[in-house]
Amino acid sequence: MNLVKIAHVPPVAVGHKAMVADAVKAMVENGVGAVAIVEEGEIKGIFSERDVMKKVIYQSLAPDRTLVSDVMTKDVESIRSDMSSTEALRLMMDRHIRHLPIVDEQGKILGILSIRNLLHSLVEELEDSVNTITSYFNADGGGG
Repeated sequence: MNLVKIAHVPPVAVGHKAMVADAVKAMVENGVGAVAIVEEGEIKGIFSERDVMKKVIYQSLAPDRTLVSDVMTKDVESIRSDMSSTEALRLMMDRHIRHLPIVDEQGKILGILSIRNLLHSLVEELEDSVNTITSYFNADGGGG
């Protein structure tokens, strides 16, 4: 499955000169847990709910006076859209990542894959497989 189909596309993004309050507002208004920090279409960082808690609230920084670029995650892992959903899940689990930017060949961001959307998609695939197997056995009169 093409990961762009289950990712948040286009990604919710703010510029590196945005304040934390602007990034949080964008997350709330779009119902997402992370925003991409983008310059000229290229991802420079990601800012998530976890960053809000650990890097802003916990350190008593003022959201309306703190640049998102000062508290964003800078070394962002990204993937290409042709990666399998299983590979993406493994990467997210191994690296403890909840939001994974999807980029094209030129490094331009296409979307953000969340672990929630990925797991939802995988559960749907499993349900479809179970339904197919169940239908097969029911149509065959018990499979025998």
